[in-house]
Amino acid sequence: MSYIREINPLRDEINRLNTEIIEKLKERVTVAIEIGEVKKRHGKPVVDKSREEIVLDNVANLASEMGLDPEATRRVFRKIIDMCVQAEE
Repeated sequence: MSYIREINPLRDEINRLNTEIIEKLKERVTVAIEIGEVKKRHGKPVVDKSREEIVLDNVANLASEMGLDPEATRRVFRKIIDMCVQAEE
């Protein structure tokens, strides 16, 4: 099998997965905006560092269980959390 015929289906799968990831990010941002609205109604700050650490610990543990690098996963989710906090504000 040629390189192109072998790699193109894999690239198509990456493109499909990228679409799913973006759809999930959109869902997460939408929920974060709702959380921000609840926090504002109750006079709570948008940033909750203790909650963020719980989320980061949870995703690192889950990543480890699934054979992924937990620290790399924490870094990815740190960026996701930052994006969601910005949406909440």
